[in-house]
Order: sequence, then structure tokens, then C-alpha cells
Amino acid sequence: MSLRDRWLPIALSAAFVALMCGIAQVTGLTEVLFPEMAAILCGAWILPHQAWNVSRPRMLVLMGAGAVFGILLNLYVPGSLWVRALLGYLFCAIAMNVAGADMSPMVSAAILPVLLGTTSWTYPAAVVVMVGLVCAGQVVLEHVGMREPIRFKPLRDSMVRTLSYWGRRSVVFAVLSAPAYLTGNVLFAVPPLLVAFTTFSRPDFTLRLRPWRGVGVLVLAAVTGACCRLLADAGVPLATCGLLGFVILVGIWAGFATWLPPAGAVMLLALLIPGIDPLMYALEVSAGALIWVVAAMFCFPGLRPAFAPRKA
Repeated sequence: MSLRDRWLPIALSAAFVALMCGIAQVTGLTEVLFPEMAAILCGAWILPHQAWNVSRPRMLVLMGAGAVFGILLNLYVPGSLWVRALLGYLFCAIAMNVAGADMSPMVSAAILPVLLGTTSWTYPAAVVVMVGLVCAGQVVLEHVGMREPIRFKPLRDSMVRTLSYWGRRSVVFAVLSAPAYLTGNVLFAVPPLLVAFTTFSRPDFTLRLRPWRGVGVLVLAAVTGACCRLLADAGVPLATCGLLGFVILVGIWAGFATWLPPAGAVMLLALLIPGIDPLMYALEVSAGALIWVVAAMFCFPGLRPAFAPRKA
């Protein structure tokens, strides 16, 4: 994908990220800073073909429903963080199957407030407004010929296959997230990594042919986010940090020729979590990226890397 051909969506996405970060800092409403927006902007604006099989109305409803459910979990479900996160993941699985759509960023919308303990209804309102703006922007970009129209085809499979597929995903999620959530080491299982895991577990996901590129992009996104957090802690405005991080991330995406949307959320999340050590963020999220991608590759059938035989 040529950066020159996509300059306008990239510039608009960067401006969107900077504005979101700036509003969050000026108003003090951290709920406005939704890291998954960087991922959605990549998959819905920058890429010429939408990254998910979902219509605009379904995108808006699913993301809003995930955000609302995350708040409800915090308000009304007692128990451990792990239990609430698992319930959030199961809710997303059910909602996407009912809608017949693939909108994996919904997982982040549901589990992020659980990890942060968010109970303010500002969060789902902000998610709905921002996703609505993305949908409106898509219409404009399609009108000027900067992206292909959405060709949504509802996903319908047998009940047995659906239960088997999502049941296995949920079991792997429960097993791998338990050590992180039950011991308080949540950085190993931050929501963008769960989105990446859900995406890589799709049997037809073409990046399964080059999984190490995906890991590399996620790792560099974590390092970029950590560096931007150091700048923010030093007093650099949040809008500047978000803009700088996004510009660097575009270079990483282009350099690896791997436009993996969850990497955008990995970068921005470093600016949101209170009281983190940037170095530990980079190290633990990088380790988590390797764990979740490897788990998706080994636990689920589908495309596999093809290794050419060595020449004598």
C-alpha cells in the first residue's frame, strides 16, 4: 500500500488521534481517550478495504454495546477482574454472532473499562460519538474515491461450528489471561492484545502466513507508546505525544508492510493507564504480544507459514 496514495486518510487519522488526546487532557475526561480508535482509524480509514466484515450500523451498535457492557460489569458484577473480563469476552462473542459480523475491536471496548475500573457513562458515550464520526468519515472518503465501498456479507455458520470455534477461543482466553489478571500483571493481557489474538485465530487471516511480522509490529508499537508516555510524564502535551506516536506507528506499519490495527491501540494505551512504568509497559506488552499470537497460531487451524526447502 502506497503512503503517497493514502496521504489524506493518514493525515485525517493523525489529526483525529491528536484531537482526541487533546480533548482528554483539557477536559480531564480520560474516558474520551479510547486507544482502540487508533486501530479503528487504521482499519476503517487508512486501509483502502475495511479490515472487518461489518456494516457501519453494526459497527456503531457493536462498539457501543461493548462499551456499555463493560460499564455494567463494573457496576453490577462482583468478583475478580478475571471473571468480569471473561464475561466481557463471552458477551462480545455472542453479540458478534447475533449480528453476523466480525468487529474484533469490540473486545477492547468491553474489557478496557473492566481493567481500568471505569464506571462513568462518559466512556460509552464517547465511544459511540467517535465511532459515529469514523463512519461518517468513511462515507466522505468513499465519495471522493479514497476507499472502497463496504461490501458486508453476514457471517452465518452452523451452531455446532460456531460454538466450537468461539468456545475454544474463550477457553484459551480464560487460561492465558488468568495468570495476568489474578496476579495483577494486567499488562500481559491488555485489550489490544486480546483483539490481536481474536484476529489471528481466524483461519483465513492472511497475516497468519507471516506471524512474526505481526509480533514485530505489536512490539514496536509498545516501545513507541512507552517512549511517548515518557514524554507525557515529562510535561509534553498529550496531543503532541499521541500525534508523534501515531506518525511513528504509520512508519512501522509501512516499514513492515503489515497494517495490523491493534498495534494502534497498543501505542495509545500507554498514554492512558495511570501510574505505569513505561519500561515495564514495553517489556510486558511485548512479551504478551508474543504469547497471544503464538497461542492463536498453535491452538487454531488455518493458514500457516510456508517454508521453502533449502537449496543444496
